[in-house]
Amino acid sequence: MVPKRKIKEEKPRKRLGRKEMLIVPIAMGGATLLALVIIPLFAPPPNPTEVCLKAHNVETFQIFPRIEFFIDGQAVLLPDNVGKHLKDGKECLRPIHTDAVGNDVHIEYIRPIRLSMADFMRIYAYENNSIIVINNSTGTNTEQVINLDDYNIQYSYFSEKQEFTKVESAADVPPFTKEMAIRVELTHK
Repeated sequence: MVPKRKIKEEKPRKRLGRKEMLIVPIAMGGATLLALVIIPLFAPPPNPTEVCLKAHNVETFQIFPRIEFFIDGQAVLLPDNVGKHLKDGKECLRPIHTDAVGNDVHIEYIRPIRLSMADFMRIYAYENNSIIVINNSTGTNTEQVINLDDYNIQYSYFSEKQEFTKVESAADVPPFTKEMAIRVELTHK
């Protein structure tokens, strides 16, 4: 006869005490606090307008708002080099830039981001208070340097009212969206 095997009974699991149950939530809360509050204080993320893109047309977030410039009532175009600057001796393509002469602005970034007309103007007139526009009134593209101090500037954007809504400054224009239309009217002082 074969001896019967003893079935080993499982011992009831030891219940976790209050202290043990709080260790995981406290550790997760501490890690979250560290990641969201403490690290950004000492190493804040870069300002997106100062970032150089690694490549063109490869980022996941891309929108193409339209910005129309008028100087003393005459339509002018944006040059093809807005947002393309030298940084540390190397060419730098900013997240807000133009790809061709015209009115379309290309915004691209690694994630969805809220950029505004004020951000665009900081990049467009980045060295001083002047911009370069393209005058095509004669059929040929001619560059014009415009000193913004010589002009009154009126910003407006195409709103849900189905009309251009005037605002006081570039900072008052809502953040860019996919099909946004903005108008900038410059009149001599």
